[in-house]
Amino acid sequence: MSKYLGEFLDDMTIKQLNARESTVVVATVSDDGYPNTTPVHLIIAKDSETLLLGLGLGHQATANIRLNPKIMISLCEKNDLNISIKCNARIICEKMDSNTGMCVVEAKVKAIKDDSTHSKTVSGIRYVCKTDRGERFIREVFDELNEL
Repeated sequence: MSKYLGEFLDDMTIKQLNARESTVVVATVSDDGYPNTTPVHLIIAKDSETLLLGLGLGHQATANIRLNPKIMISLCEKNDLNISIKCNARIICEKMDSNTGMCVVEAKVKAIKDDSTHSKTVSGIRYVCKTDRGERFIREVFDELNEL
């Protein structure tokens, strides 16, 4: 059974999310009741209770959040940081200044559970930009999320 960790992100989790290197898995529920998961690396911790995500306007996760605000975010990272974060989400910015095809989702933390197992996580999911344009896009979206 997973251990309940509370309703606030700890300093290690905030630092990891704000390092701009983590990829989380976001779970939403579609209109037919099935779960939908998607990797997201455009995520920061605004504070111990709030996450901000950059999502594509046409993405299934965005459509699902409009229908049902209940989401789960899974983070498996170095230093054996394995947690699931239950959140209520809402779109707070329909079009980002840095990219009008992206929106900003605010996810308010409701509960956090420890997903550690008998093995130790030594690295999280990593991404590498394929182009200079991609690097600029990522940097600009992260910069805008940090300004909110």
